[in-house]
Amino acid sequence: MNILCAVDGSKHSRWALDVLRRLSLASGSQVLLVHVVDIARFSPSKAMGAAARSAMAEALALAEETGRQLLGQMKERVETADGSVTIKLVRGHPAEALTRIAARHKTDLILVGSRGATDIRRFLLGSVSRRVVMHAPCPVLVVKKLIPALRRIIVGVDGSKQGQAAIEFLLRLPIPEVARVTVVSVVPPLPTESSLHPPPLLNRVLVPLEKQARDIAVQAATRIRRAGFETTSLVTHGNPSHEIVTLAESERADLVVVGSRGLTGTTRFLMGSVSDGVVKYAPCPVLVARR
Repeated sequence: MNILCAVDGSKHSRWALDVLRRLSLASGSQVLLVHVVDIARFSPSKAMGAAARSAMAEALALAEETGRQLLGQMKERVETADGSVTIKLVRGHPAEALTRIAARHKTDLILVGSRGATDIRRFLLGSVSRRVVMHAPCPVLVVKKLIPALRRIIVGVDGSKQGQAAIEFLLRLPIPEVARVTVVSVVPPLPTESSLHPPPLLNRVLVPLEKQARDIAVQAATRIRRAGFETTSLVTHGNPSHEIVTLAESERADLVVVGSRGLTGTTRFLMGSVSDGVVKYAPCPVLVARR
């Protein structure tokens, strides 16, 4: 497996590295540690004089040297006999550089740390990690806290190809045999106008939706159970991202796995709201996969 891990010196970045260390990588796995120097922070303005431009150039050189030292330290931290670890320092916008490098190196997984949101104040997800999730050509694991172990995993499914891809990728990871997986399928709320219809008509709509959701959850759970993991299936009603986040909170999940279309083609559609909401507000790391 080819893994790209973003390194920026923050504690969230170190947590991502800790997750990388806990993955028992198969022989032949390749790990690329990348530090991006945000060139926009060191671009001189037209109003700057010669002295200011010189100082800006010195600051850029210092930032690059600091980045190289950081990469060297982190390489020593994650170096193993089973996997090859290389480092790369680049200039550019962090999110764009990471996704470009991932595509060039045919990366299987990107690890990126993020402050995300907290239970106290719902801060917006850091723009770098969010943009990486939206633009990445491969699954992305957003690490928002230190994971002592992968014991409780939530998998959100909806019957889409992206949901199937999430399960496929999850089963490729070296998950501990003791891990317990909860597969959840959410029946979204009906349009507001439906409240004007009589209950019998609403039941005729909800019953097949509930059956479909239950079938999707059971099929996914069966597939994961056959891989050797304790698995349960669950159907809930409500806003999908909210329901998945709430379940992750109540079960104290170590990881949430969801699928996403991300951004595709030349039109660059916004990332699906379900995966976006889960990545923003989940209390634990989130793996976003796409086909």
